[in-house]
Amino acid sequence: MYVIEVIPLKRGIQFESLSYYSAVPYENGTLLSIPLRNKETTALVIGSKPVSAAKTALKTATFSLRKLDVQTNTRRLPEALIATAEKISTRIPASVGSILFSILPPDIRDGVRSYPKTTEQKNTEDTIPRILTDTHVNRYIAYRSHIRETFAHRGSVMFIVPTSAAVEHARKKLEIGIENRVVTFSATHTKKQLDASYTAFEDLRQAKLIIATPSFAFLDRHDIMTVVIECSGSSHYVLRTRPYLDVREVLKVYAKQSNRSILLGDCVPLTEDEIKRRDDVYATYAEHTKRLELSGTIEIAKHTKVADDEKFTLCTDELQQTITRTLEAKGHVFLYAARRGLAPAVTCYDCGNIFRCPDSGAPYSLLRTYKGDEEERWFVSGTSGKRIRALDVCDQCGSWRLRELGIGIQQVYDQIVTLFPKTEVFLFDHTTAKTHTKAKKIIEGFYDTKRAILIGTSMVLPYLYKPVETSAIMSYEATKAVPTWRADEAVFSLLVSLREMTLKDVVIQTRSEPDELIELARRGLVDQFYDGEIAVREALQYPPYATFILLTYLGSKEEVQKIETGLQNMLSSYAPQFYSAPQSSATKTLRYGLLRIQSSAWPDANLVHILKTLPPYIKIEINPDRIV
Repeated sequence: MYVIEVIPLKRGIQFESLSYYSAVPYENGTLLSIPLRNKETTALVIGSKPVSAAKTALKTATFSLRKLDVQTNTRRLPEALIATAEKISTRIPASVGSILFSILPPDIRDGVRSYPKTTEQKNTEDTIPRILTDTHVNRYIAYRSHIRETFAHRGSVMFIVPTSAAVEHARKKLEIGIENRVVTFSATHTKKQLDASYTAFEDLRQAKLIIATPSFAFLDRHDIMTVVIECSGSSHYVLRTRPYLDVREVLKVYAKQSNRSILLGDCVPLTEDEIKRRDDVYATYAEHTKRLELSGTIEIAKHTKVADDEKFTLCTDELQQTITRTLEAKGHVFLYAARRGLAPAVTCYDCGNIFRCPDSGAPYSLLRTYKGDEEERWFVSGTSGKRIRALDVCDQCGSWRLRELGIGIQQVYDQIVTLFPKTEVFLFDHTTAKTHTKAKKIIEGFYDTKRAILIGTSMVLPYLYKPVETSAIMSYEATKAVPTWRADEAVFSLLVSLREMTLKDVVIQTRSEPDELIELARRGLVDQFYDGEIAVREALQYPPYATFILLTYLGSKEEVQKIETGLQNMLSSYAPQFYSAPQSSATKTLRYGLLRIQSSAWPDANLVHILKTLPPYIKIEINPDRIV
């Protein structure tokens, strides 16, 4: 008999390891199915020794060990992947099992499919990350060259894209001449497609180009020599479930542990990566681009002030004329709207009450849906997901004079349909593009229709695989009004992306004079943008000059006060700042605790240990985009 020590691969597990009896030993790194809380759970073997060697510990134990059934056809995780999880666990408050659970493909961590069989092989590549700053077209030219160079050395390439929509686009761009050597992985693949992908992945007769989303980024072959992270500035690389890993950072550690090269490419890479490139911590791929050559030309359309008795129009005369010219030439128009629904908030004209979600305290968005031909209106919280029927009167004073605040995408759609009644208008948001299939159908319909208009939020951008003649930002102020310390980086990246995907005019509707971001984007001066952004971050001690650790908790005033007292006692030496979220209500208080740790002092082993002991109802994020 043997005592097998394992790490459960399960989110939220507080303990690092468990022990079981087994009739046979298993090698370290083997994946097993173990009984845990009346369920079968995948676990990683980290130790296997005869019962005789653990006799003393077993006699003094206050619990009995459960027995494992003998398991055959088991697979092992690569040593480099386990070492990566161990390294990451020193930087974030999560167990090795939680980290592996987050980065392994869902069907593998759930035990539905075995991890691909591979052999250990030490690479000798330079592991210093390289940064490629260039346009989409030029990046893919560089990628094709890089892939063929790697193939010439009999190496495979792991090519990571941020979304499922980008997988097929990347394949079309990269597969020319190597069609039979391309493997794709995506959450939108059918079971049959995934079976074919795994079969091709395990075929080691020739090097492969593996194009995958972050969910499949940690599949391994012994011959992978390089990892490419395309659109490295995308927020889609940050996982939205605990422990909120940044896949880019995990891949950098993985490349170092497995001695692979890693390349990060984008029009506007993360400012943190650019700082490291300038400090020679990261390298430059090919020649650094200081100015981007982009096709679209930025035009400013200012909203004029309207009198009290005049109705405000979402479309300026300049934008209407530009759209009309484009449609007359049988072109395509894309209109970017920053907010979803009819309006981002609803208020009472008489008492000033803002309708809020009772669970999160966040203002409700007003959303329109249809049941058959009947229109329905809902209050929806983007924070908690709560959804109720929209009220007709104020729940505080009973007034029927309710006013919508802000411009939502459905409001934009209504006006565009009115202004251009003979044009087919496509709406792309979370109500119309609920699945990947529906999203593709909308986009294909848009491109297949001459004289078409597409209205979309940021979720449409990964699907726009062909250029359009005209694009527009419906409200520049709404686009900038995002409570994040990355706001300027995000807006500049959007402006550059719109210029790149637009053949002629990029119209920006604004109520004020063009700011510096617009001017830099108009001239494609990406290097000058970084000069200003780096100076601001250094002055304000934003990442990477400091590390933000954000604690979030919700409850009544008494409950959060009790939580806060405990946190203050535990973290007093780190000078936490406590503050309420703006959307807090009288019944529910959403509180934040912010730790700002100097970059030279992070990671802090003691602080990571303290954070690991916090209860699960306290949300812990490292360098989140939003701290309010």
